[in-house]
Amino acid sequence: MSNNFEPLDSEEVVSIDEVLKIVLNQPTFKVREFVGAFKEVIKKQSSIYIDRRTDEKAQWLDEGVNAQVLKYGAKNWQTGKVRIKFTLEFCPDEPEVQKTSTTNQPETSEPESPLDDIRRMQG
Repeated sequence: MSNNFEPLDSEEVVSIDEVLKIVLNQPTFKVREFVGAFKEVIKKQSSIYIDRRTDEKAQWLDEGVNAQVLKYGAKNWQTGKVRIKFTLEFCPDEPEVQKTSTTNQPETSEPESPLDDIRRMQG
């Protein structure tokens, strides 16, 4: 297995082994459900929500907080916002196989014209 992890879309569905469940009680869930539950755990258990500056600190998980960043190779600090973003990533055990053409048409090296579909429908 490689380390080619890619972010999953929020509506994609994940299924894990029952013993590996965290933050959700079911082993099958949408990515957005998992990320939302994980955010809630962080909010409840972190110091973000313990003191009086709750709203300001909560911005770390939403719109971001004002910050300055010095990026690699940059000559100066850059002002803007930083935020914590949770993503769920997936790395397949085997790479996805490209579908091959199943038509009886011989393969050509020329790219297919967008008009070819219209020609097929008429002919």
